[in-house]
Amino acid sequence: MAVLACHAVVTGDTVVAHWRDQPLTVPSKTRMIGVVRIDTDSKSRPSLSQEQVKKLAAIVCKVSTFPRVEEVQIDFDAVESERHFYRDILTLVRAQLPQTMPISITALASWCLYDNWIQTLPVDETVPMMFSLGSERPKILLYFESTKDFLVPSCCNSLGISLEDAEVNKLMIPLTRQRKIPVRVYVFTKTAWSENKVHSLTALLDRVDDGATKTESKGL
Repeated sequence: MAVLACHAVVTGDTVVAHWRDQPLTVPSKTRMIGVVRIDTDSKSRPSLSQEQVKKLAAIVCKVSTFPRVEEVQIDFDAVESERHFYRDILTLVRAQLPQTMPISITALASWCLYDNWIQTLPVDETVPMMFSLGSERPKILLYFESTKDFLVPSCCNSLGISLEDAEVNKLMIPLTRQRKIPVRVYVFTKTAWSENKVHSLTALLDRVDDGATKTESKGL
């Protein structure tokens, strides 16, 4: 299960960390992925300094020590001017964490297609997020309607979808099956998980691949 552990905001010359304060009750054997969401403050232009790199890396490393966390994931929709900064964060995190601790990142769909700057990032998993596609949605859906796949190979091992976006799921789930490889599917929802949503999730994933697909759930 992927769980938001910290929301870090890069603002001015500092980093403000908002740690999770909501209680979480899960079965004792649940495999946990600790997620750090990074945003930059649009009102107070961040300096993107090496000191901020160090602070963000420290946050990710702290999350890796939380009970039952077996993997860390960074969720940062870095714009082009922030990419070098993001690479520095990931490089430092990789240097500071044990090699046995996997590093996962989320990726905009465009990063896995025609803007594939992520190929050389020091990460173990790249999760293309196929929801909230914004103005690029028609272009991206048209691409996948032609039964093409992501251009970056690392983007084919995982997939992020929304329980509420039936149009995208109808395209991406059959494509996932066609890959003939194990694919980890992250399923997001806009509101809290409920018993009915779990049933919907089960029905959705029955269409993926019998036994070959690992599933992580997360609420937005």
